[in-house]
Amino acid sequence: MKKILAVFAVFALLGWSVSAWAQLKEGLWEFTTKVEIKGMPKTMPATTFRQCVTKSNPVPQNKDKNYDCKITSQKFSGNTVSYAMECKGSQGMMQTTGKTTYTGNTMEGDSTTVFKIKGQPQMQMANKMKGKYIGPCPK
Repeated sequence: MKKILAVFAVFALLGWSVSAWAQLKEGLWEFTTKVEIKGMPKTMPATTFRQCVTKSNPVPQNKDKNYDCKITSQKFSGNTVSYAMECKGSQGMMQTTGKTTYTGNTMEGDSTTVFKIKGQPQMQMANKMKGKYIGPCPK
């Protein structure tokens, strides 16, 4: 009887994880990011960008042509994806860790980015992000 309950508990947890993961709505999303740089008195203006989001690519990334970015780790827990990303460019590198939670047609997330730019002291940036589902990805 205990084995049956244990097996049932495992399947129930797997079912919950899959259904929560399924809450991520694939398609075109619009993200707005507010940035705060540690040690700077003024906040930067919010930026907005759009990205096609899929279950295999759930991390919002405002692409910068000067940096080559790669997701180094990614883990789903319910409807939240935790991630780490590293970006390299001619000026230096950035390392980002964050969490993004998708709920139906909206999402919220936050991340921390550490900049290591040649000839400059290391800087840290905090990001707050909100997003909304726009529709299917363009073909």
